[in-house]
Amino acid sequence: MKTKYLKFRNVLAISVMALTVFASCSEDNDEPTPPPPVVVKDFQVAFASGSGSISGTYLQGLSDLSTGEISFSNRGYSMTSSRTARVFVSTDGSTIYSLNYTEGTIDKLTYNGGDDYTHITTLDASIPLGSKTVRFTKLDDEIGSVHYIAATAVYENETEYQKHKITASIGILDLQTMQLREGFNKDIDVVIDAELAAQGYFISRIDAPVISGNKLYYGAAVSKFNASSGRNEATDRAFTLVLDYPSLTNATVIETTKVKGSSNGYRTPTQHKNEAGEILQMVSGSNETHIVKIRNGQYDSSFDYNLSALLNKGTSSNGWFYAGNGIGYIPYEDLSKDRIQTGVNPQGEPSYSAAWGLARMDLNNNTVVDLNVPENLWLTQYQTAVIRDGIFYITLSPIGGSGNVYMFDITSTNPNGALGAKITSGADQYYVGIY
Repeated sequence: MKTKYLKFRNVLAISVMALTVFASCSEDNDEPTPPPPVVVKDFQVAFASGSGSISGTYLQGLSDLSTGEISFSNRGYSMTSSRTARVFVSTDGSTIYSLNYTEGTIDKLTYNGGDDYTHITTLDASIPLGSKTVRFTKLDDEIGSVHYIAATAVYENETEYQKHKITASIGILDLQTMQLREGFNKDIDVVIDAELAAQGYFISRIDAPVISGNKLYYGAAVSKFNASSGRNEATDRAFTLVLDYPSLTNATVIETTKVKGSSNGYRTPTQHKNEAGEILQMVSGSNETHIVKIRNGQYDSSFDYNLSALLNKGTSSNGWFYAGNGIGYIPYEDLSKDRIQTGVNPQGEPSYSAAWGLARMDLNNNTVVDLNVPENLWLTQYQTAVIRDGIFYITLSPIGGSGNVYMFDITSTNPNGALGAKITSGADQYYVGIY
């Protein structure tokens, strides 16, 4: 009897274990929760909170910008940003890339509709390129550029100024794998004309890269160092950094004295490739804004579109948008108007700006249309606008105020755009782009 009881107890234990395993297997065999759907063809709208050195950045998608109201009150996906995130979106709107400036990290996300985004991965570009203040630009749907430049004054016997040593750090980011492609280099020696270098000219920043043929072009901030005062002075020319692509070798600097200022911009693109493969580059400085042309690796001295002369007033700009066939849209600071404090700079000092406007440029016919837009605009940190189905879309509102999505027919010279969705914001908040 004792033996039979032990057998029964063993059988019962085995049965319980079997039921437990069966139940566990049943749970394991349940269909996994499917990932949220990836949504394409929506617009992405970006919003910033805080015009100073610390700023939050939020994103949400919308299928229609022509009607309704856009608000980020208790809405929007919070991007990783220690300073306003630099956002780029794939052509179909399904994938987002965002640089966390001052940290050197680049996030990749997919868009699931509304303010629902899924984080895919993050690359820390500061490690291979040696700087947390790298900048990032999506070049096309396959690759992006991660770039940085530094310049250090070189002295002989610690007293006699010789030149600035300029070193660029550049890598091509594969947007599928989110890894830098082979050939990235954090120690690219950038050499400018020896006579100019001895006079104190150097490049202090690069941005807004464009590929044309087997060359990679970077807009450049030009500085001229005065060794006597130890300060930088205004320059009388413009520079562009050019490298062989994809090898990232043969770094050269081309220059022109036809215009003067910087061609790197700020957060708005300054360079575009036209239908002929030429680079159309914005140069802004000394109260003038120009669009110039780079052809076959050199500045074309026969072409100069002078926005300031056409508008008959002083202007400054951080970049522009190309709609094709010689048509472009440019946000500009109207220097004929009084400047007011708009926030603080990264050092915490007050920053000032005159009101901004928006103009439609016809580069082929050398004409301009000053568009009717709201007053008291501040577009210094504006990043991206969209051209879709022949319409140019841009969000326009004062800091902390309400406004609209403005829609301009790119074939029309009418200064009045159609008003789309209403946009609203709170104190020290503003819209930075449509993607």
